[in-house]
Amino acid sequence: MNPQILAIRVPIQFGGRVLYNNCGDPYTYEGHSYATVLIGTQCWFAENLRSENYNTEAAIATGLDDATWSTTTDGAVTVYDEGGANAVANLSTYGRLYNWYAVNTGNLCPTGWHVPTDEEYTTLTDGLGGTSVAGDPMKSSASDSPAWNGTNTSGFSGLAGGIRDYDGDFLVEGFGGYFWSASAIGTNA
Repeated sequence: MNPQILAIRVPIQFGGRVLYNNCGDPYTYEGHSYATVLIGTQCWFAENLRSENYNTEAAIATGLDDATWSTTTDGAVTVYDEGGANAVANLSTYGRLYNWYAVNTGNLCPTGWHVPTDEEYTTLTDGLGGTSVAGDPMKSSASDSPAWNGTNTSGFSGLAGGIRDYDGDFLVEGFGGYFWSASAIGTNA
């Protein structure tokens, strides 16, 4: 499964207080202005990453066919329906999809930001009432643009951007939102 990427900012500590430099203000990276949102003590991108480069400026492989996508052990990036009629609209709406090898480099997000760990996602969902209820406040609402079926009371603005699975197939766009964690589970990529 190759989900979307959100970024979380490393907090700045001063005098026992957590400080962020203008969390809630847009953050520009590689020509795109990302919305940010403070949820509890964490500063999050409120939209998915769109970068085709690592923060080292090295390009991430893109344009891989299904066979190459399913066998590569290098970082790779795609857009839902890449090469199809909806690719441009999907990039605009959902951002890009990355494989584990790109995530695992530690160089995917802008400097000072990183792919969240399981622990950071747990802090997020616990702060929103736990995993059984956190989904609705994290999902974009019907009145948001782009819209989904949540309340978005957190400002997280999660969308159903789908995945590109291990066979290279694009699945569940419009129905499921999946996000990478920097925490590895098992040995499968």
